Amino acid sequence: MSLLHRDLLLHWVLRIFALLASLIVGLIAVFLIAESFPVLNHVGLFAFFSDASWHPTEQLFNLLPMLWASLMVVVGALILSIPLSLLSALFCEFYAPTRLAVVYRRIIELLAGIPSVIYGLWGLVVLVPIIASIKAPGTSLLAGILVLNFMILPTLTLFAITAFHHISQQQIASTMA
Repeated sequence: MSLLHRDLLLHWVLRIFALLASLIVGLIAVFLIAESFPVLNHVGLFAFFSDASWHPTEQLFNLLPMLWASLMVVVGALILSIPLSLLSALFCEFYAPTRLAVVYRRIIELLAGIPSVIYGLWGLVVLVPIIASIKAPGTSLLAGILVLNFMILPTLTLFAITAFHHISQQQIASTMA
């Protein structure tokens, strides 16, 4: 089989798998929408944003506090992790000795490979009791911000290291002058 035929075969196999993956995601979306219709018909979409609070046993379904808390956790984690990851990448790429930079990058790559469930479990088992011992309650926005920060910090650092690696030394010298 020639190289052109193998490339063409690979091209169509990849298209079929992409179509299959898209179909699976579409079926999941259809399933979720179809399964949510009975609740939306019973409760109504307006109630999800206007009820007094979230008490499903009392037929109260206000999602706004949870949406605002999620937004605050994300913004707080980004405020912490962006500067830390940039400083970490600058250290790794420009200031650390070569051997230390290699070890440091490998550790960051290992941390980036840890599943988010493990970070969440660590936060619940370790971080929440520490925060609760300082000031109750331990399950707070601070715990969520710190867990998400630890979760995204390695990935952001690796992106920044890669970006800094591709900056030529000439560009760096021209900005310093």
